[in-house]
Amino acid sequence: MSEDKGLALQIKKRFETLKGDRKNWDNHWREVADYVIPRKDDVYKTRRSVTGEKKSNKSFLFDSTAIHANELLASALHSMLTNPSLNWFELTTGVPEIDRLDDVRLWLQRTAETMHQTLNNSNFQTEIHEVYLDLGSFGTGLIQIEEDPERLLRFRARPVYDGYIQENSKGVVDTIFREEWMSLRNIVDKFGKEKLNEKLLRELDKNPDSKKHIIHGVFPRKNLNNKKIGPKNMPYASVYSLSEESIVLEESGFNEFPYLVPRWTKISGEVYGRSPAIKSLPDIKMVNAMMETTLRSGQKITDPPLLVPDDGFMLPLNLRPGGISYYRAGTPDQVIPLQTGGRIDFGFQLLERIRTSIREAFFIDQLQLNVGPQMTATEVSQRTEEKLRLLAPILARQHDELLRPLIDRVFGIMLRAEALPPIPEVLSEQEINVRYSSQVAKAQRASDAQNINRFVQLATPFFQVDPTVMDNLNPDEAVRHIGHMFSIPQELFRDQDEVESLREQRQEQEAQQAQQEAQLAQAEAIGKAGPTLLDAQTQGVI
Repeated sequence: MSEDKGLALQIKKRFETLKGDRKNWDNHWREVADYVIPRKDDVYKTRRSVTGEKKSNKSFLFDSTAIHANELLASALHSMLTNPSLNWFELTTGVPEIDRLDDVRLWLQRTAETMHQTLNNSNFQTEIHEVYLDLGSFGTGLIQIEEDPERLLRFRARPVYDGYIQENSKGVVDTIFREEWMSLRNIVDKFGKEKLNEKLLRELDKNPDSKKHIIHGVFPRKNLNNKKIGPKNMPYASVYSLSEESIVLEESGFNEFPYLVPRWTKISGEVYGRSPAIKSLPDIKMVNAMMETTLRSGQKITDPPLLVPDDGFMLPLNLRPGGISYYRAGTPDQVIPLQTGGRIDFGFQLLERIRTSIREAFFIDQLQLNVGPQMTATEVSQRTEEKLRLLAPILARQHDELLRPLIDRVFGIMLRAEALPPIPEVLSEQEINVRYSSQVAKAQRASDAQNINRFVQLATPFFQVDPTVMDNLNPDEAVRHIGHMFSIPQELFRDQDEVESLREQRQEQEAQQAQQEAQLAQAEAIGKAGPTLLDAQTQGVI
């Protein structure tokens, strides 16, 4: 057996195993897609070829509370975590002594700004929103980061049901298999004609549009050879194979794992995430069934069934406005509506309770701030920060599984493309870490700033009693620490050398001014003493 065929068979076997492990999740996702995100309802790919089809025309879908709540949650995540108008992350070495160096801090900030601009110039913002929609509905997102020769970065948000994932021993997703159907002519365009065997070449001549099942696997490589350089010796392998023919179409690799696979929350022992939609699915299905019943009740009230005498009227009755119906003379001439006594108001009250429960499951009550006319701007700011801090534990997983791998991958791509500022020599062997400065992260750090402010207020009376108490504090470092806490640009701060130079100049000016004042005071004293000395000389005293 050839090495390529053995690899193709291995890829196929792993794919079938991962596909079988995910079978139960497909059923969950199908229900969630039907009720929460109908436009992504093709979990089993049965209607992939039907374009332009209505995706929300479901016979059982009568209420859009969950659909709207998921969209609000996705928009909130986008704004809080990856807002395009804010610098939502910073770079740091993690070593305070190095981070305090002015040239290092300036390089870290300029590098982070360059990465922000590159992300905003790519299609990142449009694709990441799809991931947030999948997180709230399916509980697992999937986005691919590719190197683009024109825009440097290219992002592709893929439906979660397109990928079969696997974790390593640390619980980190490092393996993904995808399947797709590709025509023979497209296979030749992408991978080359030399990859096909004689059977496929004959089929290519007869039916070039024949679809073939392709498996793409990305997984860590073992036994890397540090002396070799090339795509087949990169940390992550990338293999395309024709599953039916056991042919390897392409084998290459990546320096970083090219997929981001965030999970909303995850139960121990499971690989795929669980979402607010999965948690509240019973309420979502219930509110749709109740809405259907309530609508029927409303129709009966607005257009009730009629009680018609069994003799005397000529059927059918004409119930249109201005319609005429005939009845025999001498028979009752009234058609009475049937009143069931149903209370539609009670149905709407119960519906609203369940809708509120669904909104709370999607954290809409935490995301929307109820602002009254009596609230001050300070109170609004404090309440906003409090709500963001409450959401921080929920979003911590997104920092670890979405944002950190994203920044690592983008940094690696830009570093290899020489698209970053020149690295200072002191950082040549230093690891670079990430510090988040999104709205949620800033809300968490606001409490630290409040503690500093509270400390200064409490210590002020001691400073007034004994000014030497200030010797315990380093005001320069305090100002720089607060500025760094709120992501103030380094350009707004002077270098340490410049600060010392300004202080030396100020001291020299103060010394010169003091000397001039002393000379002036001495001259005035001499001027005042001059007449007295003259009188004394005149009188012969001196």
